[in-house]
Amino acid sequence: MSAELIESRPAPSAPRPWSFPSFERRDIAGGRVIACHLPGKPLAVVSLVLTSGATSEPAGKEGVALLLARALSEGTSSRDAYGFAVAGEGLGASWRADADWDSFRCGFEVPAHQLLAATELLAEAIREPALDDPTLDRVRDERLDELALDLSQPGPRASMAFAGAVFTADSRYSRLDGGDVQTVAGLTPDDIRAFHHDRIGPAVATLVLVGDLDGTDVDAVGRVMFDGWHNDVSPAAPVNVATNGGPRRVVLVDRPGSVQSMVYAGHDAPNRKTPDFVPMTTMSLALGGMFNSRLNLKLREEKGYTYGAFGGFDCRRDGGIFVARAAVQTAVTGAAVTELMNELEALHEGGLTAEELDRARSYRAGIFPINFAGPGAVASGLGDVVVHGHPDDHFDRLRAEIQATTLDQVNETTVTRLRPDEAVIVVVGDAAAVRDDFTGLPLEVVSDED
Repeated sequence: MSAELIESRPAPSAPRPWSFPSFERRDIAGGRVIACHLPGKPLAVVSLVLTSGATSEPAGKEGVALLLARALSEGTSSRDAYGFAVAGEGLGASWRADADWDSFRCGFEVPAHQLLAATELLAEAIREPALDDPTLDRVRDERLDELALDLSQPGPRASMAFAGAVFTADSRYSRLDGGDVQTVAGLTPDDIRAFHHDRIGPAVATLVLVGDLDGTDVDAVGRVMFDGWHNDVSPAAPVNVATNGGPRRVVLVDRPGSVQSMVYAGHDAPNRKTPDFVPMTTMSLALGGMFNSRLNLKLREEKGYTYGAFGGFDCRRDGGIFVARAAVQTAVTGAAVTELMNELEALHEGGLTAEELDRARSYRAGIFPINFAGPGAVASGLGDVVVHGHPDDHFDRLRAEIQATTLDQVNETTVTRLRPDEAVIVVVGDAAAVRDDFTGLPLEVVSDED
């Protein structure tokens, strides 16, 4: 078999037509249900989505939502943890429960013909959890062990320091969504039970069903979840998103002897509903969201400072962050930060090129079918629709808007949304080796233990 060389790389084809799977909304037994029928998908998802995430936690109780999510499968009023696991396995179901900034989600991935039985088990877990003291103490202690391991790694440590540097201490965003060692250590079983009582109820819940729903009585499933469930819960209040502000500065987290430095650089960002979400995030994709992004090409391919450099926006219900990051060799920490900031400044001042926009736009529109290829991904997308109050045609409109985004739109939003002069630069590394790299900037050195 002979091979033939070509002079130029083939151009990507235009993204194919695509639409998000259709779904319907129903009000059943006083609760909200979204049902999405995917013919031929025998593996289904039942997910309860509540708008009671980390931002709804009481002040000083940060991390309690995640502990509750982890405790739900540890037993109910009628089953212990072993009995709950056996019941799920008997249905061929896999349990998932988690809490993020804006939502609390739990449910099963299960053969579609077992959706009703899986929802009965889900209702038991969310409405009648055991939440006994010994179990909750253990779940808290396991989380503390996890935090200790996370914070021994430079990435999570940089993320924690970055949040604390960008936002004021009284903002929920100044701590990670799963809490930190101080707040988690102070949580008691009563705190977890109180969060369940105060923040988990049908008024802030939507049941999402995705899969081949032929033969599934959706109304019966909804009744199993909501009938007789009474717990008054009001929507969470908006989050304080106040920032520390100020000109560019450096926070150096000292890890003596470290052979690498973890670099985070960025600032606060708008919430998910910002009108310029599409051009803003398309810009950040070209900056640091693809392999051939500016940051990766400069810091990895040209300079060889890192295995990968990334950048992008995390837009939440009330606010968000922009961050560019890379792990680099200690010896080139200063040079790497300079190059990274140079790229942010160049993009802020000069914008993207037409070629960069075309690559980012085509890539982003092209991966939509992959992003929503199965019931789990579709259920996750529908959960986002619930949490952020998007219209039913949100994903179709989003893809169309991505494809229609112009260079002027992208570069106009770059001027306002990318603010390198106000960036907080967090470096987790050996202070003795790298602090002199930042003599021209306001510098705060903190211990890795702080």
